[in-house]
Amino acid sequence: MQAAGLGDTLEQCKFRLLRCEILLYERRTEEAAQLLRDQVPPAPPYAALRARKMALQARALYLLSHPDQGAQLLADAHRAAEGAGAEAVLVDIESYQGSRLTQQRRLEEAEPVLRHALARAKGLHANYDEAVIQSNLGMISVLRSRYDEAVPYFESAVRLAGPEAKPLYNAARSNLAMCYSNLGEHERALEIHLRNVAEYAKSGVKLAMYNSLGETGRTYMAMGDLKSASGYLQRALQTAIEAHASADASVWAGNLSECYIDLHDWQQAEARNQEAIRLKDAAGIHTLYHNSLNAARIAHGRGDLAKAEELYQQAMKDGVSQPDVIWNAHAGLGALAIDGHHPAEAIHHFEAAVNALEQTRAGYNGAEMKLAFLTQRIRLYQQYVETLVDQGEIERALAVADSSRAQVLASNSGSAPAGRVRPETFRGIARKSGAVLLSYFMGPTRSHAWVVTAGECHYVALPPAAEIEALVREYKDAIEIRVADPLRTRIPAADSLYRILLQPVRQWIPPGSRVILATDGVLHGLNLEAIPLPGDGSGGSPRYFLESVSMEIAPSLALLADPPRHAGAPQRLLLLGDTAVTDNSFAPLTYAAGEMESVRRSFGGPEQVVLAGTAATPAAYRAAGPERFSAIHFTAHAQANRESPLDSAVLLTGGKLYAREVMDMPLHADLVTVSACRGVGLRTYSGEGLVGFAWAFLHAGARHVIAGLWDVNDQSTAALMDVLYREMAAGKSAAEALRAAKLSLLASSGNLRKPYYWAPFQLYTMTP
Repeated sequence: MQAAGLGDTLEQCKFRLLRCEILLYERRTEEAAQLLRDQVPPAPPYAALRARKMALQARALYLLSHPDQGAQLLADAHRAAEGAGAEAVLVDIESYQGSRLTQQRRLEEAEPVLRHALARAKGLHANYDEAVIQSNLGMISVLRSRYDEAVPYFESAVRLAGPEAKPLYNAARSNLAMCYSNLGEHERALEIHLRNVAEYAKSGVKLAMYNSLGETGRTYMAMGDLKSASGYLQRALQTAIEAHASADASVWAGNLSECYIDLHDWQQAEARNQEAIRLKDAAGIHTLYHNSLNAARIAHGRGDLAKAEELYQQAMKDGVSQPDVIWNAHAGLGALAIDGHHPAEAIHHFEAAVNALEQTRAGYNGAEMKLAFLTQRIRLYQQYVETLVDQGEIERALAVADSSRAQVLASNSGSAPAGRVRPETFRGIARKSGAVLLSYFMGPTRSHAWVVTAGECHYVALPPAAEIEALVREYKDAIEIRVADPLRTRIPAADSLYRILLQPVRQWIPPGSRVILATDGVLHGLNLEAIPLPGDGSGGSPRYFLESVSMEIAPSLALLADPPRHAGAPQRLLLLGDTAVTDNSFAPLTYAAGEMESVRRSFGGPEQVVLAGTAATPAAYRAAGPERFSAIHFTAHAQANRESPLDSAVLLTGGKLYAREVMDMPLHADLVTVSACRGVGLRTYSGEGLVGFAWAFLHAGARHVIAGLWDVNDQSTAALMDVLYREMAAGKSAAEALRAAKLSLLASSGNLRKPYYWAPFQLYTMTP
């Protein structure tokens, strides 16, 4: 290229700088830096180009590992662009500054820079620049683990970039799919993967094509659609082979083998596993422990137990540094021992597998990683529990089932991690608390229930999870959607749930008992208090389980053996609500102000902080010092997220208070109440989501949390809360007061007697 001269025209200078920008994009940094040494004429019409040149030189310095010099020159370029009134150059500079700060995880600095750049880009109608900035803002939300907030940014980037800007368009779509996956929305992620497959099929880019095909196959596997998964994984394998990408092809061949194993197609599973081994050899890869695991599962499936045992042992030997290989091999050996009628050996291997899994989980950083980690591997606990029950080790089976719970909650709550307690510990908890402990654990072949009193532990086998899930869905539909009155209208699902869940255990739960419940799976979304008990046969009318017992929910029974050890806060109330939410999809909370006044009056005393209306912001909650209060009460809308519990949020004025934020702010409160509904018209989540938000307060250190399972009328909520706080002011415990409040609605003459109005509210506890 001819060197620039001071007599060059504006168009010539623009062309040279564009050429430099392309070179930097292609990482031909030295070549770009050489061209950037050429001068730009000093005349006023060239001022914007001089600023752009400085910005490009700054980028080159960053790429050449001179960040301090790059930052200084970028700041100089910004001043030069401002002096020249060069808005387009300022957009580029601020976008790049924000991107650099984001890469450095300086998110609080990056966000305002990017928002300023976004405003400039919108003013210029610069769609491509706006798409880049929207993507960067989305990445800030991702790095904060706020995937729901990231989604709109990436959606905007996709729309603004359009298919014409393929690299940016495809990157934004991939990020969007990643967010959906983290939110548990596999269908939406799959839709994007499928669009990417179609796009790459047109372009003929095999690298992107086989990866996209493979990820589509993996998504189908996560969804349980093995037939579709096998088709996409086969295409990914073939495309990678055609591209001579042996290492990648070996991955898809191994995944395909796993898929065929799950389909019990042993011939295809073995063929693909052998192909994966050949491809690894061609790529110089010598780690075959996962292939040994596949081969062991295939041998087991074909009934060759001796060969399967040999292969599992080989996998453990070769993959000694890989925890997943260790626990999967032990789990396989445990299954072999069961088939070989060696129960003691099976228990040994399942114990080793669970220990390896729990040690690995304990070393993970971040609550979400730990939650997702266990969710994918719960089958191991189910196998272990089944084996122990079959051997009559009932209390040990309860200890194993319970050890799968509340590890994440316990890690920062002030309580020791629940871990595995001695089987007799549960009877000690029942004796000390004066409560009856009731635990359910769901399984694919049968489910389980335990009742623990001060002197005994009783066990009942229940139907498979799928049978119970269908009944729970039917009953929840009746009381939540159709607002039925089960005491006046017979609901077959209610009868079945009573027969399955309550009738077998009632003999050990006398009327008037205090019950502490640890539950599982779909039962998280069902309030057992709302199940009708049949009449006594002597003319007595049916009544709810609520009328027989007082119930609290424990994330884990083992946590009750070592409750939070912090001292209680002085009697202070933090009250937030009656928020100024501008989203029209949420109905106004007409009775919020009255509820807040009732709570404030019942609590009494001067130690109160009330944040209402425009004052009830997320920042105000943080600034109030929530650790100073013994009681915290929210009267506001809430969004629950079942698949990603930490993205549940209370909607305050001007923003959301996320569960993940709550977890990071230690509490000493005896009670947190989330008197909130989830706006009509939004996606309906089961109880797991809102429980996730309640659990965040428990994780932060609260002893008790009252929260709801579904959307409910705020007039009835206000009435319930009024009784709750009056009863607590009279000296009742939170559990007793909540039961009294529910009974007051049940005793009313109108619709409020229906479970829809009182059953969503439950008390979650970390103390016996």
